[in-house]
Amino acid sequence: MEKSTQKMRFRLLCAVFLVMILVAGYVSFVMYRVAVTESDKYQALANSQQFKTMTIAANRGSIYDSTGQVLAQSVTVYTVFVDPKTFRERDKARENDIVTVLTNLLDVDGDEIREKLYKDNSYQVIKKDVDKVTVETMMEQLNPTYPDDYEGEEKKAITSVGAAPTAKRYYPHNDLAASVIGHLHYDGYGILGLESYYDDYLTGVDGKIITAVDAHNREIQYKYKQSYDAQDGDSIYTNLDSTIQYYTEKALKQAVDDNNAKNRGCAIVMECKTGKILAMATENGYDLNDPAAIFDEKTEKNLEQILQEQGEEAYEAARSDAWNKQWRNKAISELYYPGSVFKVVTGSAALEEQAISLEDKYYCSGSVVVAKGVAPIHCWTTHGGHGEQNFVQAMTNSCNPAFIAIGQALGAKAFTDYFKAFGLTEKTGIDLPAESDSIYVPYSRMSLVDLSVSAFGQANKITPLQMITAYAAVVNGGYLVTPYIVNKIVDSDGNIVKEFEPTIKRQVISEETSATMRDVLYKVVTENSGSNVYIEGYNIGGKSGTSQKLDEPGGAEKYVSSYCAFYPADDPEIIMLAMVDEPTNGKYYGSAVAAPVVAQTLTEVLPYLGYYAEYSEEDISNLDVTVPGVSGANIDSAKATLEELGLETDVIGSGETVIRQVPAESSAMPKGCSVILYTEENTEPEYVTVPDISGMSLESAEKALSRKGLNLKPLGGAAKKSGARCSGASISGQQVEVGTIVEAYFLVNDETG
Repeated sequence: MEKSTQKMRFRLLCAVFLVMILVAGYVSFVMYRVAVTESDKYQALANSQQFKTMTIAANRGSIYDSTGQVLAQSVTVYTVFVDPKTFRERDKARENDIVTVLTNLLDVDGDEIREKLYKDNSYQVIKKDVDKVTVETMMEQLNPTYPDDYEGEEKKAITSVGAAPTAKRYYPHNDLAASVIGHLHYDGYGILGLESYYDDYLTGVDGKIITAVDAHNREIQYKYKQSYDAQDGDSIYTNLDSTIQYYTEKALKQAVDDNNAKNRGCAIVMECKTGKILAMATENGYDLNDPAAIFDEKTEKNLEQILQEQGEEAYEAARSDAWNKQWRNKAISELYYPGSVFKVVTGSAALEEQAISLEDKYYCSGSVVVAKGVAPIHCWTTHGGHGEQNFVQAMTNSCNPAFIAIGQALGAKAFTDYFKAFGLTEKTGIDLPAESDSIYVPYSRMSLVDLSVSAFGQANKITPLQMITAYAAVVNGGYLVTPYIVNKIVDSDGNIVKEFEPTIKRQVISEETSATMRDVLYKVVTENSGSNVYIEGYNIGGKSGTSQKLDEPGGAEKYVSSYCAFYPADDPEIIMLAMVDEPTNGKYYGSAVAAPVVAQTLTEVLPYLGYYAEYSEEDISNLDVTVPGVSGANIDSAKATLEELGLETDVIGSGETVIRQVPAESSAMPKGCSVILYTEENTEPEYVTVPDISGMSLESAEKALSRKGLNLKPLGGAAKKSGARCSGASISGQQVEVGTIVEAYFLVNDETG
């Protein structure tokens, strides 16, 4: 019995000892895990209880144009909120005051505010993006200043309403250069344009304030506080000029609207020798301050129709497509057949290789067969072809059969070599995201038909930026440059972080060939009394382009109109390309649709840049006259003054002194126009309706307006050219006073130039 008891005690001791060993082992394991393998985790948990961290938001860097104008910047706005818990405990008696102030200042529905005041939590947003002045007014009205002896209940501070500062990206010019600048994601990082490409520079580093706290979450003595200052993001200064951008967008918008372009348009203005982008526009664009809003009215109406007819799911898909389209930079992200603008590349390559000469002759019967079993390739003209022509005439006539012959003389191997040398098989390398690669026929697969069609720009698809970059190399001495947007990056202290210089990739053609091409393209603009891009007093070179979307269903009836011009013609500094995609109002030739964009833009941009018109004696004799002010002058003296300037007069009344004149002083009008002189007080002016002169020749339009007592001021370099027709007056159908100057654009609707 005693032995049995001893055995039981021994077994019990062993069991207890084993349990103690297991417990000790487990404790050691846990201590090791906590202290070693998971120390970071538990240290973080400890810190979260022992320290309080406050984030100091860094400001995002600004974006500037080349003149220092702000294109994008971060501004402080406020989120107004209420604390329902505090409201119920302290401010419930002031409910009406709170609702009244917030409703009046924030334009928020009162019932919505009351609903949020009684929510079962401690934070409810009333309104975001409230400016500082409004917040200060709100807080003053909620907690006005009272005399020290005032005893009213409302003197008690309202603590359940607050305003938290936050940074908001603001774009002062709204939609200007939208596709270049880009915008931010809701989480604050750049997703498009410069905002995306330079996001790492623009984004700052947030600061922190770390404070030790006690068990009740109260800060303890100051020596335990550690501050880390926020580091604001760097700012970028671009080569864009807001004024040039505005002129470019204005002219492009007019062309897209006038021609009812189905697939938008784009334009680029660049320094020819350096690659600096002065303007880059996509129309229709979008509002950078409200990127989710559908900017194009037609698209918005179409989306509303889809919602009504097809439902929510179809609407969401269509809206997503609309967003992607309006945010996309057409100049760098969409491919197109360049059409006849590309003939400058084919021509310069053939001249450089001495495969042709300026004296060579090319015959055009209107079409040409390049291979058995293949349909004839037609020229754009429907009048039996251009007949015999030399190189300059072929370029001016934009003759497809001639350039088929030039391409064949160059040969497939040389053609593809130059296509690559001009940078058309690779991205340009511009400092913007989402640049597209070209689609082209390589030498290994290039047939005679491919070569023939490639020669006049209808086989290979490139971006507008690739086209203008290659074109610049043709006329700037042969140098292929890298286009770039940003000039320098500067930190928050004004120190230059990075500076960008022009990059020349290679010389593609010789200076001699480039000089020849400059002269040829100058003649293209000035031959036959001028083209639609001709600007009086400026020596401009250029070439139009019209292509068909033959790779799309029904593409034979879908056109892309483009024009590329440079100035000065003898030593180019500025080059511009404009493209209008799928015009649908009847005109589709690049010289009729896109050339006016270039002409209107350069007419304003060149004087702005300090390039002034230089006139010959013949030009001066044909310039518009600035109407002098003759009100108050003797009638005979006034007539003599006006007639000496080449203006006619029409006197109304029997007085001896001019009381009033139409047009007014300083108006510009052509010689031969009439000025109405009123010589009696209270003479009622006569009003007439401006007739529709669309489609009329210059002579017919002048007669139609003259019969109404109106003056015509023709616009467009080809106004006096045989075949030029009026595209319409902006004030057609309006009631105007007799003597009014009517401005109207005249152009030649063909592919010449």
